[in-house]
Amino acid sequence: MSEHTHIYTFHDKTLAERLEEYTNILSAQGRIVPASSIRTEWVCDVELVIEPVGWQALWKISRMTCENYGIRYPTIVKVEVLGMDFPMLNALVKITAVQDDIHLPEKHEVSLVELYPTIDQQNHSLDIVGTAHCVDRLRFFYNYLWMPWDEDEDDDIDWVEQHLERRIRLYFDMNNGIINKETCDIIKSLISEGKEIQKKISTCESLLPEDFQEDDMPEELAQETCTLMKLHFRLQQIKAEMDLLENPSLRGLLGKNQSYNRRKKRSDNENGKSVYYFVWLGGIVKELQELSNKIQTMLPEDAPIKICGYLDDVMEIFETGDTILLGEGNYSIKGSTGLQEGGTIIGISNTENTIISPHDTNMSSSLFDFSGNEILLRNVCIDLGLLQAGIIIRKDCTVIVTGSRIRVSNVTANSSAKWGAVVMPGAKLVLENTIFQELGTAIIIYGTGEVVMNNCQFENCSEGVRLNDNARFTATKCSFENIESGHAVVMETEKITRSESVDVGSELSSVSLKNIFLNEFFYDYVPKLLCRQIEMIIKAKCNHTTTSSLIDMSHDMVEMTALAQSVDGQTQFGNTRHLELSDCIFVFKNTFSDYEEPPSDEEVSTTFNRRNRSS
Repeated sequence: MSEHTHIYTFHDKTLAERLEEYTNILSAQGRIVPASSIRTEWVCDVELVIEPVGWQALWKISRMTCENYGIRYPTIVKVEVLGMDFPMLNALVKITAVQDDIHLPEKHEVSLVELYPTIDQQNHSLDIVGTAHCVDRLRFFYNYLWMPWDEDEDDDIDWVEQHLERRIRLYFDMNNGIINKETCDIIKSLISEGKEIQKKISTCESLLPEDFQEDDMPEELAQETCTLMKLHFRLQQIKAEMDLLENPSLRGLLGKNQSYNRRKKRSDNENGKSVYYFVWLGGIVKELQELSNKIQTMLPEDAPIKICGYLDDVMEIFETGDTILLGEGNYSIKGSTGLQEGGTIIGISNTENTIISPHDTNMSSSLFDFSGNEILLRNVCIDLGLLQAGIIIRKDCTVIVTGSRIRVSNVTANSSAKWGAVVMPGAKLVLENTIFQELGTAIIIYGTGEVVMNNCQFENCSEGVRLNDNARFTATKCSFENIESGHAVVMETEKITRSESVDVGSELSSVSLKNIFLNEFFYDYVPKLLCRQIEMIIKAKCNHTTTSSLIDMSHDMVEMTALAQSVDGQTQFGNTRHLELSDCIFVFKNTFSDYEEPPSDEEVSTTFNRRNRSS
């Protein structure tokens, strides 16, 4: 294995370059290329270009696979390609190096789009540059250009002529901020829902018998058939909407209409006061009276208030600075669009019985995604359900969570890939009297992000807090005693050459811990033992070096942890070794955040990150 593991990346390809590449691969002189023939064209290209065996790559394991094996997401391993299944666009790979102490089968058949060819290869006679280009083209196409309803398109429609340029332009317009955020949210929501529906359709169709008589159809089969019809109908609705949104002119009209609606709403609210929304699922008169009395003590007498029955309805009309008051109940939401720029949600009853959960699994990768101003969540229970993350806080946004609970309620599901809160660079999260329950990693803090915790607890979480260099973390009177299998605090750093365990406050560490403060916390299974020090695992990252091959794209990568092991050893893979600290492992940004799963892994992604091209 090389001293450094770098991959080929192609984030700087322009719209024109992408369009030329795909036109050359998919177009045919003088004949129509329908959607049903697109995969065949790709198989031909892959067979001609890609090296069939013997090259090394990094395999970014999908979130679903991580959950199946009970390993942390994201996990990346180094593999060697043993062969190809060209018709399926898959590769047979053998794991040659792993990070952390994970246990996986030695050989896997994986999708080509999950592989990232490394620059350094054992066999220098291979055309690895051509292979890397081929894999990148394939991944970009199926991540961003191919839609789940395309396979059902009529064969007399030329897919390339109808969709190729429009979809490439749609991707670049979204990625470069040309399309406004509201329209982007609509597009991403439709695509995510379409992918989820397509999976459900495949499942339903596989359960139906090959031949059955309508006159003598069992009731259960009739219900399945009806469900399948509804799914097909909804998929066609989504296709029709997306066909309109692919058109740049119609997208512009939609943006103007959204701006008009916002201006009209502001003018309707002439007094300019923030609005209070009381959301209640219903109950008896006595309960309503008690809630009304409580609300009267909380609000000014002249405060404008509206009563609604569904939290989702309020999210659609919510404005920055408004406040939502929740009665007891389980409130499912499709997204947090209205709340993203600032506002407040307050539970006015028992916290554990005031639950906010996802309406369905295709809504996004997180329940809440906050990007601006200040948001307050008080006395609510945030239930991730099947989503990957509870709260994502982005740059220049401050989120305050108090008296709340962030949990995974389905304890039978593998929660190793579930994250309670993700604090992005430049964001801040303040937690007061909050409980994290049944999560993989409770809190992730990226560089320059900040978390302040007071009187918080972790219950049956695999890992407490994971933070990067330059992140700030302060915990006061917090309990870390119920961390299941991992560590209370994990710091990922580029400043050491080996992983080490230290006490916070210790001067023996080679890493500055000046931004980490732990005050009067519990870290023992004796409930009354108050500790002043905590052992913290510091995991090494490695610094990248400039690579002359092709393009140095190290600035487009985020380095992942690689635990130290000084010598090769016997593992479940025989001679496989653990990745050394000098073996850089990367998660790729500028297309998707490293906590999000690309569509190629059959997972939903909600964010197209804006990218500044490097010179």
